[in-house]
Amino acid sequence: MNINKSHKAKGILLQLGIAVGIILFMGVLISAMRSKGNTNAIDLQVQVVGETGKTFVTPKDVKETIQRKYGNLLVGTQVKAINFKEMEELLEEDAFVKEADVYVGAQNNIHVKIKQRYPIVRVFDKDKASFYLDENGNFLPPSSNYTARVLVATGHIPTYEDDFREKGGVIAELFDLVQYIENDAFLKPLVEQVYVNSKGDFILSPKLGNQTITVGKAIDLDEKFDRLKVFYKEGMPYEGWRKYKTINLKFKGQVVCKKR
Repeated sequence: MNINKSHKAKGILLQLGIAVGIILFMGVLISAMRSKGNTNAIDLQVQVVGETGKTFVTPKDVKETIQRKYGNLLVGTQVKAINFKEMEELLEEDAFVKEADVYVGAQNNIHVKIKQRYPIVRVFDKDKASFYLDENGNFLPPSSNYTARVLVATGHIPTYEDDFREKGGVIAELFDLVQYIENDAFLKPLVEQVYVNSKGDFILSPKLGNQTITVGKAIDLDEKFDRLKVFYKEGMPYEGWRKYKTINLKFKGQVVCKKR
């Protein structure tokens, strides 16, 4: 007997067996899904994913949104009559919702899983209106549920609608600066507030000491903050935190300080 032909035949039979098994499994699965589709939803369960204590979207908010749209919380509704994709798109219209996932569980409960957006800076524009920018630069309105403890930006800042879509606008620069601070292990715990003066220069207020740090435009940030780190490490210990009124990083290759 040809051994190669025997192995080949066994391989073909094995593949056919696997294919038949998959077809049977899919048939059972489709039948089960159709059967589930004819049953009613028992409960609506909402989970909001995120950092503990930072709740911009609550389960109550989600349920109210669903109830406004559908007139009820879908309990008792046939599963096949529920448009899960539509519900996800509806919930993602909320500015604080990054992603919504809606599905039916084994016990016929409708599960809604919400991932939140998180702000990295609270902005007070020239009209004193307040809004947040998230980690992707998206506009977020103030939340009635939670006030985020993040960097605060004030001063000569245009409104979001007037500025952010413009390449190189003040808010676009502000976002670049804040994002840099947010991702830097030295700067994040140091900086408390950002002020934008009438010339469009960015001025930082640190949590330690009562001096200000003038960054200027949000360009060459690596070079500017490298100089600042060296100054804090080598200059500050000798002169003391309260010795300086201002620290200026605008001038290339220099740290220009004004003493009190």
